[in-house]
Amino acid sequence: MLKGAETIEETKTAAKPSAPGLVERTIVYIRDYVAKQNLRPGAKLPSETKLSEVLGVSRPVVREAMRALAGTGLIEMAVGKRAIITRLDGEMIGQIIENAVLIGQADTRNVLEMRRSLEIGMVALAASRRSADDVTRLQGIVRAMAEALHSGPQYSALDLQFHLALAEAAGNPLYVLLIEAFRQVFEASMLEGMERRSNNPELETVQRLHEAIVEAVTAGDPAAATKAMSDHFDEAYSKFWTDRIGFLTSRKDQTKMAADSE
Repeated sequence: MLKGAETIEETKTAAKPSAPGLVERTIVYIRDYVAKQNLRPGAKLPSETKLSEVLGVSRPVVREAMRALAGTGLIEMAVGKRAIITRLDGEMIGQIIENAVLIGQADTRNVLEMRRSLEIGMVALAASRRSADDVTRLQGIVRAMAEALHSGPQYSALDLQFHLALAEAAGNPLYVLLIEAFRQVFEASMLEGMERRSNNPELETVQRLHEAIVEAVTAGDPAAATKAMSDHFDEAYSKFWTDRIGFLTSRKDQTKMAADSE
């Protein structure tokens, strides 16, 4: 029996728990096991057979619990192999945000406001906590951005690196996950906007704002960094999104039209 395991009985009495109850209790056990064993990305979970024996439940119950955990991004399953702990990224959070827009629970303006407030707080921490390596990386990225100013795809990729580098400089891994999530929501629309403006002076304004952020972070000045990031969103991003604010909303409408036509 696994250390700390509590057997879940599948009895034939009237008090027999429902299958969903067994699945939920199996999920709780696995999550507790991960915490108690201090498992990290790449670590393997016990086999379905072992978990079935320890918990006193059927393998289909264990498998359903595993699938539920895989759906949350905690583990990864593969046929014939033991499940492993995965390294989380922003994909799932991004899907949740996009779905919220898709079903009308939020709109793109709400998402932009949230990202703006997130990054303003993040850059202040980056200015306070940045290391010499962080500064070197940020300066290198912003120089590369200047050279790629008229290449939409390249500039867009560097822009992601820039914001992720700020997140890492802030010293909080949750910022990295959230920056990845917000980026995925808007990436297609942002790239299209950059490509259409590849020879537009507006991009030079965006570049100057990126450089101002790096200067403030390098100087270790949270107030200046906060102002530079605020300017970045208020002056630069607003221009990109003026005619694209309905990007995800239009996708929602297209989905609805497709459903109505079926």
